[in-house]
Amino acid sequence: MNDRVPPLPPPDGTRSSVGRVPDTPNRVQSPILPPDLSDEDVVARWLRAKATGRGRLSPTTLEQYRTEAERLFWYARQTGATVSSWTMDEFASYLAFLQAPASWAIRRPGVRRGSSDWRPFLKPLSDRSAGQTQKIVTSLFDWMRDVGYLQLNPATGMPTVGRRQPEKQARFLAPDDTALIREVIAARPELSREARLAKARDLFAVDLFERTGLRTTEAVRCVMGHVRIETVSPELRREFPDAPPFQWLLRVERGKGGKARWVPCDEIALSLQAYRMAYGLPPVPAPDETLPLLLSLRRTRFGNWKGLRSRTTVWNLITGLCAEALVYARAHLRRVDAERFEAASTHWLRHSYAKGLATAVGNGLDARAALENMGHADMRTFNQYVDDEPMKRALATSHARRNAR
Repeated sequence: MNDRVPPLPPPDGTRSSVGRVPDTPNRVQSPILPPDLSDEDVVARWLRAKATGRGRLSPTTLEQYRTEAERLFWYARQTGATVSSWTMDEFASYLAFLQAPASWAIRRPGVRRGSSDWRPFLKPLSDRSAGQTQKIVTSLFDWMRDVGYLQLNPATGMPTVGRRQPEKQARFLAPDDTALIREVIAARPELSREARLAKARDLFAVDLFERTGLRTTEAVRCVMGHVRIETVSPELRREFPDAPPFQWLLRVERGKGGKARWVPCDEIALSLQAYRMAYGLPPVPAPDETLPLLLSLRRTRFGNWKGLRSRTTVWNLITGLCAEALVYARAHLRRVDAERFEAASTHWLRHSYAKGLATAVGNGLDARAALENMGHADMRTFNQYVDDEPMKRALATSHARRNAR
């Protein structure tokens, strides 16, 4: 068993379902699983499968899957119906329970997993959270069916909990906001070598997130050698006659869901080169260069540059830059939206990139290219970034209606 996926706790210290004759026609003996497995054993194998291979889940997502499995078994024990015996009625009842759990299902704050007082809920789940739970549990039942443990998935055909159109994404920084952050960084005095390094690195970091849309985890995993300069072929030059002879690309080796992709990065080429030269590196990365893409201001004891290797460190960097920009704006009597700068983070810059892509789609960019750049699998997710300014839409509507009279 993978160390990151401990076995699910048995109900009340027993393995009551081991060896039990299936109490429902839906449960069958799988031709590819050992006989006499309990439901808990089967789900533990599902979690182990999710933790391995190129498409394995991240540790954070894997922990969410394990939590959902624990919640599922806890509910099944309370109702007395084993998971493998569920029909569509039991699954529908579970979905209703997620949004309105009984008072005895709510645990007190501070109660740890493993305690006899542990309960799977701190409060009723929101529509969004309940929908995510339904998605994960449905995928579990799909897997149980696919490996021959169940004949049918009892979640099939169930409407998604709280299904509604996602609100338009409002958590982004406008171009004027990011221009202010760059102005603040550029205005720093270069009183030391460390200050010069920080200025170059921080300007690059803002460019990286705003102009490539990388997730924080993706940026942390990238190394310098993932940046490539590729020659534009004659065929593509005929299709895009104004294209430059070369194109900068950034390889994301493992994005969300383990999916790899190439991201165009011409827009960060200049700041990348300035940043590298400030660190004493050649302006263009070598293909086999293993230095992290985001560097620390310090070296290892062997003289190599350290990298920013955690999401928290990068998050602190960007939120620190936003706070610095807010202080600068107030000192120079600049009008800014303080609440936005106080709330902004790396993901806000990703949303800024997505908003620019949404505009580009309106100007002719293939929507599939926009999805691939973002690493999205579903157009509905990307549609959050389209028309996310109600005031602009209101003014455009008024203008069009006046002209129609």
